[in-house]
Amino acid sequence: MENTNNVYIMSLEGADLYNHMIRGKKLKKDYVGMLPYSLELIKLRSEGLKTTSNKKVSTGVKLKDQSDDIINVKFKQKVQSGLFIIEKLEEKILNLVTETEKYIEIKTKLEDRIKFIKSEIELEKWNGLKNDDLRFYLYENGFTITTIDDKTGEIIENKYCVYKRSSSKSRTGQCLFIKERLRENMINWSRMYLKFNKDKEYDYAGILAYESLVGSSLEDTLEINVDNILIVNDIESKFERMCNVIKTNKDTDFLDNFEEKYDVVNSLFDGESLLESIYFKKGQSMNLLRQHMFKSAAFSTNIQTFLIEHCPGDQDYNTWEIANMFGEKIFAKNIKMICTPTSLKALKFAKDLDMTKKQMWIYWKALVRKEGNIFGLCKHEKSSKRGTDKNDGILQQTSYQMLNSMPIEHEDMIKLAKLEKEYIMQLKNDDVFFIEYVASNTNDINSNEMFVTLARNNKDFMNTKIFRDFRKHEINSYVSHCKKGKIRLNGDYCIAFGNPIEYLFHAIGKFDVETINDKELALKGNEIYTTLHEDGTELVCFRNPHTAPSNVLVAKNKYNTDINNYFNLTANVFCCNAIRFEIQDIASSMDYDSDSMVIFNNIDLLHLANKCFSKYNVCINDVKSEPKPSSINPHNMAIIDNQLSTSQANIGLVVNTGQLLMSTYWDLKRENNTVEEKNILNKLISKVNIATVLSCICIDLAKKFYDIDLNKEIRELSKGKLLKKKKPEFFKQISQSKTIKNRVQTYNCPMDHLQIIMDNIDSAKYRKNIAFTELLIKQNVKDGNRRQVDKILIYVKEMCVKINKLNAVACELDSDIEEKNTKIDDIIKYYNFYIQKLNVKEDTMYSILSYVPKDTNSKIQAKLLNILYTTQKTVFLSEFKVKKE
Repeated sequence: MENTNNVYIMSLEGADLYNHMIRGKKLKKDYVGMLPYSLELIKLRSEGLKTTSNKKVSTGVKLKDQSDDIINVKFKQKVQSGLFIIEKLEEKILNLVTETEKYIEIKTKLEDRIKFIKSEIELEKWNGLKNDDLRFYLYENGFTITTIDDKTGEIIENKYCVYKRSSSKSRTGQCLFIKERLRENMINWSRMYLKFNKDKEYDYAGILAYESLVGSSLEDTLEINVDNILIVNDIESKFERMCNVIKTNKDTDFLDNFEEKYDVVNSLFDGESLLESIYFKKGQSMNLLRQHMFKSAAFSTNIQTFLIEHCPGDQDYNTWEIANMFGEKIFAKNIKMICTPTSLKALKFAKDLDMTKKQMWIYWKALVRKEGNIFGLCKHEKSSKRGTDKNDGILQQTSYQMLNSMPIEHEDMIKLAKLEKEYIMQLKNDDVFFIEYVASNTNDINSNEMFVTLARNNKDFMNTKIFRDFRKHEINSYVSHCKKGKIRLNGDYCIAFGNPIEYLFHAIGKFDVETINDKELALKGNEIYTTLHEDGTELVCFRNPHTAPSNVLVAKNKYNTDINNYFNLTANVFCCNAIRFEIQDIASSMDYDSDSMVIFNNIDLLHLANKCFSKYNVCINDVKSEPKPSSINPHNMAIIDNQLSTSQANIGLVVNTGQLLMSTYWDLKRENNTVEEKNILNKLISKVNIATVLSCICIDLAKKFYDIDLNKEIRELSKGKLLKKKKPEFFKQISQSKTIKNRVQTYNCPMDHLQIIMDNIDSAKYRKNIAFTELLIKQNVKDGNRRQVDKILIYVKEMCVKINKLNAVACELDSDIEEKNTKIDDIIKYYNFYIQKLNVKEDTMYSILSYVPKDTNSKIQAKLLNILYTTQKTVFLSEFKVKKE
């Protein structure tokens, strides 16, 4: 049976590795990175990836597969100079608490370290190193980790070489390094054993992006015989529209907005495939597939039903052959999958490798066939987990970008936020409702289960200060979440499926995009097909990234018999039309490789969306871009990844700059604007349009290069006298800056309306306080084990200090949050293990619980109760009075 476990790996800062290798600093091994179960992990295991079970299993930490063969390297910190380190060590000495027992010991160690560094300060190794230069150093030289065998004392050196980006971190600037013995075989496999000449130039950024596809996390694998795949040409729909074209202004040498007629180009089947329904599990209709340089969203299709019904009248179906784009014929009865070249990225490199695209297609099929015709299934469509409304309609949340892009006045926002206001009041006053909410958000690193259990055993517990503090914190967190623009409305995210019926007819050579008229289209204009909402309803759709009013789509839901007959689609897939309709540019360069839109059915939102849809020209990216050819070597890889790292940091900056411009636009806009104000509004919306395109460019930098200076363009957006000195009030919720609260003011913009509404929710009803100790069954404190009490309290305080240090670190990326939560989970389980070993008697437990109200820190109170609940559950619960209702 195949091992589908993930493998945990070290995730280390490049600066720490440099300090270890060059300056002899000891490395702290944190196994918080992860190689997910993937096609790549399957191959790594077959190549001899060494894994061990987590050594901390003896301390109660969950058993995990770990490996030292691959290390994830981050480049967030630069290498500090020796002089800087000395300065910081001297500050530490000054800040030491002299009364502590270890003062002399710590002071001596710090002073010795300072003396040592000063003795070598002239050496090159104590020079500082910037992040970009550090990347060059490690990519070109690799690094060596030196350890000493605990048993033999032998010095062990392991050399690591630059490998590739992990698929999930392709835009973050993080990189995987691999042990020398594994690199050559794995990199050759990742690149399909294609013979890339080190002296020739290629689209290296593309190679780096596409070789990582096999590393994507898998839900499952599918066996699809490549000889049953029909590959057909991509089709484009070209049509003229009045657009806001973003390109470089030759006079200023900066991006500018030009309103002009432009030929919009939509690739109709970009990134999507049709796959016979037998390959899909119940409740799934989209499977995102991965293989060597292959990425495609495959939709559940009754291919054989369609082909049988459309077999030419004079043709025996059993002998009917259909030609693919290369002229190869395949029996119609054998076709199980239909795709286009946009799904097979390997075809992009055919010419550079002196191959025809047909030869590359044959080569790719042979490689996949040799490896068992196995495709990785990364994800399928899923429904929202954010609850339902009073009519059982599914709920999904908005974002601040969506709300702030529409002309929402204060009264409008009151209507949109009505459900959340009612929900918050229910959390405040309805005990049963609050307990169910807390229970639904239980995980291994919070105290929810403990609070729920005690409250269900005795409702009086909810009147104690400990519980009231917990409840206040939970509700405040929920309100803060809403203030970030996360308000729920009837709707959900749906995967986009472009022109499915036309795709089927194209596969059999009976579709001509130039001659087909609107009446012949399954869906025309802004019509969509989804079973999420009722037929005939007008719906509001958004895709991320979303920046401007021009990104708002109003769609008409239209039932279609053919789509219903030939496809088996769940409510979380929607079909749309891109023939002579600019949906892909409205949705910020949307394609169909599992891109999704959130589709809302809300009459108040629709009223507002209609003030945007078709009232603002769609934005077109006409910035010169192309693959930047370069030879394949670590130095050029570092150049590409440094640019990627910069662009990732700039995505948030571009989005927030766009929101600042958008907020200023709404703040100024009214019915009776003067001519001068109208000119300012035009300039503001032009800058918003530039931000819209720049956000897409930042994302695209994983695969291509643009002929602009991204940093200069972002700075140019904020220049001039159009913007106020202070930011909108809602920036307190979305900014990473610690000083932002001193630099805001209230704007007349949608998101600031939401702040006011959320700040003025009624208080909870009065609750008479019940002392925590009143809920305890009295025991004899004198009979308690004082040493155990002290030990447990010390453990909990140590644990809280470590967790607080981690929580103090801001995490901008999901990958960082995952790593942080993994560390917190390990800390909790570490201390749980040691307390679990103690045999705590009732009197001792009573002593500890009596202490709880004396600690004024409610978070420590909660952690103490939770660790006792987790490790000593039976005796812990026996100390509380039960009052079942």
